[in-house]
Amino acid sequence: MADFDKEWAAIAESEDSETDLQLEDGSQIAVIGGGPAGSFVSYFLLDMAERIGLEVLVDMYEPRDYTRPGPASCNHCGGIISESLVQILATDGINLPSTVVQRGIDSYVLHMDVGEVQIETPLHEKRIAAVHRGAGPRGIQEVKWGSFDGFLQELAVNRGARIVQERVDELSWTDSGLPQVKTRVGLPRVYDLVVGAVGVNTRALKLFQELDFGYSPPQTTKTYICEFFLGQETVQQYIGSSMHVFLLDLPKLEFAALIPKGDYV
Repeated sequence: MADFDKEWAAIAESEDSETDLQLEDGSQIAVIGGGPAGSFVSYFLLDMAERIGLEVLVDMYEPRDYTRPGPASCNHCGGIISESLVQILATDGINLPSTVVQRGIDSYVLHMDVGEVQIETPLHEKRIAAVHRGAGPRGIQEVKWGSFDGFLQELAVNRGARIVQERVDELSWTDSGLPQVKTRVGLPRVYDLVVGAVGVNTRALKLFQELDFGYSPPQTTKTYICEFFLGQETVQQYIGSSMHVFLLDLPKLEFAALIPKGDYV
């Protein structure tokens, strides 16, 4: 990692940068969103800062509580972690614990009008992980697995990030040109850098658009996600360790999938 450290230090100290932005000792950073993107930004930013001897403060704003089942911890995502991400995390010493990975996915089964085909992972290794982003669906009887988002958030906290469990209500500029963050409670707080790590269907995304620096949100399409309780035996019998993908000629349906996750699909 020595060469990487030198490259990062050179970037941080470069005088030929196209921007005046430069973090210094004591710089304060706000990360809006405490999902995987926010946790990764916080974790690696603090990790890189430590390598070049820079002390920075990172506040991660996330109102969700990933220890509570149901909507309080739900990030409205199917919960598949790709093989490439699992490998990248492992190279950085981050191994997903068995308490987070509910089922290893060893293949995809593609269902079409003309038939179906099974696509297996290389060497039959189960490195595609099915997870709950939160603590589990509404009405869950027993919490058997941990939250993927909660696991990553804990990594960031252990690196030194501070969780602000409040919803950001306003982003604005100070007279000196610095960004400031205001939640539904408390006074605005001024930062040297604000990072947006939010979903495309959140109110927080619109806050960045209102800062008027040229940002426009991406186009989106609608999807419906639901967790069905079947029990582990039924899931194993009918779904197995495969993610079933459906590309069928049905009106208003472009894509569908069934993902096995513990007692649920």
